[in-house]
Amino acid sequence: MSSNTIDNDMNKSQSSHDLSAQRTWWFVMRRLSFGIFLIVLVSGILLYADRKSGKPEIKRVFNIAIMQHTSQAVLDEGVQGMIDGLAETGFKDRENIAIRRYCAEGDMATANAIARDITNGPFDLIMTASTLSLQAVAGANKEGKTPHIFAIVSDPAGAGVGISREDPFNHPKHLAGFGSMQPVKEAFRLAVKLYPGLKTVGVVWNPSEQNSEANVRLARDICKELGISLLEANADAASAVFEAASSLVARGVQALWIGADTTVITGTDTVISAAKKGNIPVFTNTPPLARRGAIFDLGANYHEVGRLAGLLAGQVLHGTDPATIPVSNIVPEKFIINKLALNGLKDPWRLPEDVLRCADEVIDETGNNKTDVAVSSKQPQGRVFKIGIVYFAPEPGADSCMQGLFDGFRDLGLEEGKNLEIRKTHAQGEIVNIPALLQNYDSQELDLIITMTTPCLTAACGVVKKKPVVFMYVYDPIAAGAGKTSTDHLPNITGVGSFPPVRDTVDLIQRLVPGIRTVGTLYNSSEANSRKVVAVGRDIFRQRGIKLEEVAITGTNEVFQAAQVLAHRNIQAFWITGDNTAIQAFDGIVKVANDFKLPIINNDPEFVERGVLACAGLGYYHAGYATAKLAMRVLQGENPKNLPIGEVAVKTTLLNFAVARKLGITFPPELMRECDVFVNK
Repeated sequence: MSSNTIDNDMNKSQSSHDLSAQRTWWFVMRRLSFGIFLIVLVSGILLYADRKSGKPEIKRVFNIAIMQHTSQAVLDEGVQGMIDGLAETGFKDRENIAIRRYCAEGDMATANAIARDITNGPFDLIMTASTLSLQAVAGANKEGKTPHIFAIVSDPAGAGVGISREDPFNHPKHLAGFGSMQPVKEAFRLAVKLYPGLKTVGVVWNPSEQNSEANVRLARDICKELGISLLEANADAASAVFEAASSLVARGVQALWIGADTTVITGTDTVISAAKKGNIPVFTNTPPLARRGAIFDLGANYHEVGRLAGLLAGQVLHGTDPATIPVSNIVPEKFIINKLALNGLKDPWRLPEDVLRCADEVIDETGNNKTDVAVSSKQPQGRVFKIGIVYFAPEPGADSCMQGLFDGFRDLGLEEGKNLEIRKTHAQGEIVNIPALLQNYDSQELDLIITMTTPCLTAACGVVKKKPVVFMYVYDPIAAGAGKTSTDHLPNITGVGSFPPVRDTVDLIQRLVPGIRTVGTLYNSSEANSRKVVAVGRDIFRQRGIKLEEVAITGTNEVFQAAQVLAHRNIQAFWITGDNTAIQAFDGIVKVANDFKLPIINNDPEFVERGVLACAGLGYYHAGYATAKLAMRVLQGENPKNLPIGEVAVKTTLLNFAVARKLGITFPPELMRECDVFVNK
């Protein structure tokens, strides 16, 4: 996996009516990463867009126009994020940039007039928030007079501004930005978890808004899957929203849903008013509408989306060509719950404790807003927490996970050099070295030990007796010895597991090598994580009629030879999962693959640039970020035995075009559409 960041900061069927615990953790932990912005996605941006080392000195004042379609909290938060992101890259308003803000106040004619004025005005850069603003400026700026960065857009490819859905690099040369398709399906699944009897949902939407149409299409799909009838009503202006919502209530819907529709969001209060008259709740994909009466919001953190766009804009001002930046989807999620919205409902909607623990914000029965109810960011005055981190060896995945941990601590108020002291040590890639490192930390004056990798967790289960342990960067903590279940575990140990998408990996292999019959893998049989994932893979390959050739290793010095043995068994592809020993000698595997002209498909995005054809993997930044929250609870005095083991598995797909060309492989168009990051295109 690649651990690069933009300025080291831009690190992206459940059946019927129940979310499993694993599914709940999945959607929650996606939300926990404040960047839920896939780290590998950002790595891709850096690979293509930021090849310059260092920032040029800012020698003049740049003029920047920021346009939004209407005055509403969602867009206001996004625009403020843009300004904050610019500042982080060294561009501060009234110092070396001059920002002028524009708002069309929901009127398309006004939007088009503003777009013409700013395109022909004295601006060095234009930024837009909302699909309608993107469309207005793109229409006025077709000749590319001014670089244009956009955000707060559900579906850029569907906006009709020249952005390809199949190829993220195929877009107007002056135009770059991020899409943020809302987690519509997850919101409906969550609604069913809160009320399993949910059978009818109503939605008001404006057919002239492409972003809204994209959301409604997703809603239709998930409602069909869940057996829900989706009743629709149209409103072409905010003044028509109440009547449309009331008509849905009269038709007997059990809840109203608000997607990414600018018109309807403007009329949120009238939707909630109509719902109250029918004693039904409103749920949305657009935070922060729960503060106005919706039962929950599950959507993008729009300040964070804007901030990431601001960071991108800063790179463009520093000299990056927008034509080299891929247009990708980012959704750093935000989850808000409003307990007050339960009052007076005719159906038995419930807010389970596991859902409440997941929320970024909970509005309680008194109307008080409790931000991050599980963890307080206020630390004791003068207190310096001491943490020891033990890991297997330096490598990109570990770096990515640690970066997520440190960013998570920062967002919770802990910063190294201020109120946090961090000690790090690694085993130099040798399992035999781990127990001594842990024993040393267990005898030191530390508040917490954090272990990374399965071998380190396994050793901690037997060695650490005095200190609490929080783990991360682990495939299967139960197999590693942490306990029997996520709630029945060793009393001094908790943490976050991240099991790879093995079935998706097998699917990927079959799509890339049609008719494949033999796949080879190598792993250290002493690593519980490797044994478990290979066992899972073995069963799936057998079900697909594919033979999995396996070679066990005990040390890095055996990796190259093991790869050669596999190649001579006439395998058609390598599958390399996150075995700690194998990835320490990964270049040896790549050399054998190159010599025998074999593709490598792996589960570690950070290694794709080093010769992998494709990856169905995990962004370990997210696991690290989630671990910070769990670690903070332990530091604040909670007993690890009372904290369930979490699961953070944010899947990402990467394709390496340089390797594909070398092997004569053409990526299927449908696979390219599903891909998150393109490498070496």
